[in-house]
Amino acid sequence: MKTVSYDSIKADQAWITVTQLLQRRNQLLADGIKFLEKHSADQALAGRLVVIQYHLRATVRRLVDETSTAQSPAQLAQQVKRQWLMVHQLNFLLRQIDDELSKMGVSYPNFRSWINTKQKHFSYKAPSGLFLN
Repeated sequence: MKTVSYDSIKADQAWITVTQLLQRRNQLLADGIKFLEKHSADQALAGRLVVIQYHLRATVRRLVDETSTAQSPAQLAQQVKRQWLMVHQLNFLLRQIDDELSKMGVSYPNFRSWINTKQKHFSYKAPSGLFLN
């Protein structure tokens, strides 16, 4: 039987939120790559998005591997602390991706226009202050 606390529920909710944001960001990167591959002049930018997407996936994989070690239920407080650390690291990664997308939009008008269109369909920015513990 798994022990549950208020802190563990808050950490689980933050985890769910950050994973949803990561999935959206991953889809945005995939769509951006497809968009840029259609424009021969912007293929170098598509390569940058591929690298960002790879970094996103590799970081998530590494963090999940680090935190998936089996622990006894008596270590609930430590598990929650580790989960919060992971959520904060993933939120930082989301902000890095957003910053990189913003920088690319400044340099590449076609991409900026495409990103602006995507923003109208859904917000891809992580809400600030969401992951405070």
